[in-house]
Amino acid sequence: MQHDSPLRNRHQAWLNAETDRIEAQVNSADRPGAATADRQGGLALEYLPYGPGDESGAPTCEIVSSFGTVESEYASIRRGVGLLDAPHRTIIELRGSERLSFLDSMITQAVGTLAPGSVRRSFWLDRKGRIVSDLVVANLEDRCLLELDVHAAARTLETLDNYLFAEDATLEWSPDATAQLRLHGSAALAALSAVLDSGDTPGTDAITEGQLAGCPVTLLRCDETGEPGVAVIVSRADAEAVWDALLAWTGTSGTRLRPIGWSAFNTARIEAGVPLFNVDFGSDAIPQETGVLEDRVSFNKGCYLGQEIVARIHSLGNPKQRLVALDLKTEGLPVAGSQIFTRVETQDGSIGFGPQVGWVTSSTLSPMLGARPIALAMIRFEPSQPDTQVLLTAEGEPLDATVRGQLSFLPGAES
Repeated sequence: MQHDSPLRNRHQAWLNAETDRIEAQVNSADRPGAATADRQGGLALEYLPYGPGDESGAPTCEIVSSFGTVESEYASIRRGVGLLDAPHRTIIELRGSERLSFLDSMITQAVGTLAPGSVRRSFWLDRKGRIVSDLVVANLEDRCLLELDVHAAARTLETLDNYLFAEDATLEWSPDATAQLRLHGSAALAALSAVLDSGDTPGTDAITEGQLAGCPVTLLRCDETGEPGVAVIVSRADAEAVWDALLAWTGTSGTRLRPIGWSAFNTARIEAGVPLFNVDFGSDAIPQETGVLEDRVSFNKGCYLGQEIVARIHSLGNPKQRLVALDLKTEGLPVAGSQIFTRVETQDGSIGFGPQVGWVTSSTLSPMLGARPIALAMIRFEPSQPDTQVLLTAEGEPLDATVRGQLSFLPGAES
């Protein structure tokens, strides 16, 4: 597999140990006549394909979907800390004394004076203003890291490198060089601080370096679930040692650090209103359609590729569509790709489906909202305004939905 995780053996080893632990707890319980546990109904490891397949259709990247208990994994994000193996993320390194000035002239965010240890998010666009990649730009003393989706890395490297001429800057991407282990949860920073041999945990929009389990690590802040998050970037050779050291942590209140899969992470990040490149928007989108324009684009910097298109739309008009959050009024859960329609009143006073105006990009049942269905969706600009009512379907049944004023669904967010 082109972008395989170096931790597959560790995934199964943890699952086996967890199954043994649960069986021991059940079998040791003082319940006369109770049945004993066996492995036939035990935990199961599930993987999901991520991104496009190869020429034969086989997956080029797989992510753990769950370690058997999505509810427990989600709870670890909200009440403790979960560990997500992230083979779908990668790093491009940019070195040289002119690395920031070069990057500043290319991408949508101002990074020319980005201080060491600081992080900004940005888009890299093509000449038509379409998104090539959604970047986390993290500057260190001797290099700049571009953290991004693994399936966008090759094109990003090639297209950026095409604009390097006499600058003192070099780009390098080695797909097999690093692995990422992502901590998500209310106790993420405490757990990481406790297991570090040296170095500090990163603050908001920051990057640090240190040692963990005797291995060099780079720590990149990535708050994607409404809780603190840190990407622990290590060499692939050190990934198993760091994985083991992280999972050995136990908090003073008995809080455990446990592995989580995509299903639990995805639920938490949809609740937090965090859209993902190649999931909620893709390479056919322009910045104004993504829902994260203000976080990725500076309108006070010099020129960059695609700027004319971005500036024109910003000054003179609106995008054709944009990403929004939907409050769903019934129990049905629409799947990604479900069509969205305008809500119209017919002559007899009943409610019917009008023209199709968009589609669902992500959806989940929100534990924070009492298992209520929620969704992110790409909708044409006119019906994407807050409080607009739309219709969609789930399992053949019509669903009422209302456009929210912001992407986050977490308590305290604007409805």
